[in-house]
Amino acid sequence: MLTADDYRAHDALGLAALVRAGEVTAAEVTEAALAQIDRLNPALNAVILRDDTQARAAARAVPSGAPFTGVPFLAKDINVQVRGWPLTHACRFFDGADSATADSALARRWRAAGLAVIGRSNTPEFATDFACEPELYGPTLNPWDKARTPGGSSGGAAAAVAAGMVPMAHASDSGGSIRVPAACCGLFGFKPTSGRVATGSPLGPLVGGLNCDHVLSRSVRDSAAMLDATAAPETGTPCPLAAPPAGGYLAALVQPPPPLRIGLCAAAATGQHPEAEIAELLTRTGQLLESLGHHVAPFDWPGHIDAAEAAAPLWASEIALLVEQRSQALGRAPQNDELGPIVRFGLEAAARLTMTDAARLRRTRWDIRRRVAEVMAPFDILLSPVTATPPPASGLLGDAARRGVDDWGDLAEAFAPYTEIFNLTGQPAMSVPLHQGADGLPVGMQLAARVGEDALLLRLARQLEQAAPWAQRRPPTAA
Repeated sequence: MLTADDYRAHDALGLAALVRAGEVTAAEVTEAALAQIDRLNPALNAVILRDDTQARAAARAVPSGAPFTGVPFLAKDINVQVRGWPLTHACRFFDGADSATADSALARRWRAAGLAVIGRSNTPEFATDFACEPELYGPTLNPWDKARTPGGSSGGAAAAVAAGMVPMAHASDSGGSIRVPAACCGLFGFKPTSGRVATGSPLGPLVGGLNCDHVLSRSVRDSAAMLDATAAPETGTPCPLAAPPAGGYLAALVQPPPPLRIGLCAAAATGQHPEAEIAELLTRTGQLLESLGHHVAPFDWPGHIDAAEAAAPLWASEIALLVEQRSQALGRAPQNDELGPIVRFGLEAAARLTMTDAARLRRTRWDIRRRVAEVMAPFDILLSPVTATPPPASGLLGDAARRGVDDWGDLAEAFAPYTEIFNLTGQPAMSVPLHQGADGLPVGMQLAARVGEDALLLRLARQLEQAAPWAQRRPPTAA
């Protein structure tokens, strides 16, 4: 019999090991997950679609020898089609969308890895915010402090994992949407190198290649094993990445990283600085890394780089295409109340884009990549905070968006200015839950490696996890 405490005490690989050993069944693990959702979701609103029938059928069908046999899992309501469920992008205009008749490529890999996909997690509309407050489903709250946001855009996934509903959940990241919720909710959040994990979307690489799909987890090993299970290039990719390490990412964790040259970034690429407490925790992180044998030195960005401005046309034009396709399917344009203010702004911006703008955008992106690569040459790793402030109050970013996109943009930049640069450069980056603030809220630190060096970054994460364990920290909502 799997008790609630036993269920919450194990990470995903730990639960799968119990199933493979015959100590519990996949069905028992699924029932434990559904019970936790029953208990916790009414207060948090992390899970917006739950399918008990499919969940129980999935538990019966999981492959017996897979790495995540019988582990309950949530799909984010973005990017990935799951057989039998609609994909709404948390947008009112897509409410009532047809259910998918087949899994996308990434969902097929989840099932092959043994995961029992039991529902969908909440996300802001089209995953365009650092809070999780869609008008369609309502806000998700942070299990560490229900007056605050869990971050976004993978806020539902983060709240569900942090609270103990599931040990691991799908997340995606086009500008920080894995790393910011991980920092807000005390989780490990790894954004792979761009192109490392393909979704199989008919649009090809999403958001012009800025998007990365992976997971939020409590342990580094779960994230590494999941990368082993899902890493694959999009079919037709002209320049595939270097192969994973021999033996895989999970096996690579047994080998500590060599002494690394780490650049400490107190300021974001936009010049933004963190609040005093977060700056102090950044200094302590540098000291921890030095105690582990690494060399830490100051790092300065090559002038002002506004990654959000460079990326905005990419996500705006992709949303415009999806809305156009939905309009064609319905035979009508969206009503004003069927789109949120950020998406309406994006559609207006996309309508103004010209071919010259597209060429300028490509040039700007490659110029940013070149400049960052040049200034990073003396370093193996870059270290910064994930956010400049603690998680904002729930509703703050949404209220700002309704006042005007400039107000929203200013607040979003003040909160999370550190992450989007690595989507533009394509580098792997992660949020590591090393600290808690004086108020008890988690504080994540971001580390980024060069393109393709996912294994090195995961090895460093495992070293930090061993030196400063975080698994014992649980939010009050999970008690």
